[in-house]
Amino acid sequence: MRFEGVLSAWNHDAGYGTIRPLGGGEEVFVALAAFPTDGEGPRLDEPLSFEIVTGRDGRKQAVSLKRLPRLQQHSAMREAAGVGSLRVRQARRKRRLSLAAGAVVAVLLVAVGGAHWWPHAASDNPVRAGR
Repeated sequence: MRFEGVLSAWNHDAGYGTIRPLGGGEEVFVALAAFPTDGEGPRLDEPLSFEIVTGRDGRKQAVSLKRLPRLQQHSAMREAAGVGSLRVRQARRKRRLSLAAGAVVAVLLVAVGGAHWWPHAASDNPVRAGR
């Protein structure tokens, strides 16, 4: 049975990566040997058609990859973008929370440092009365 998905990760040095199935579910391992020998290397977000087998290590892996024709590429990319955009939104939300937490910590450090420094600064420079 053939499945469709998008190449979601690729390690050029090691020659393997993962495919995110369009129907959802667990990402599938893919080795360089599974790609067609058409002279083109694997490209991230590339829509693919593939079969799934169980490897020697017991994990699922993609084999007999085919690059999808241009017409199918657009529909595959649109479907995959729904999943990808969710990840982008989650990453942005996480980044905003990190920035907000950093700002709160910075304000607290300034407040605590100011409270510690202020009495010492006031005692070093007494204001002269009557001037």
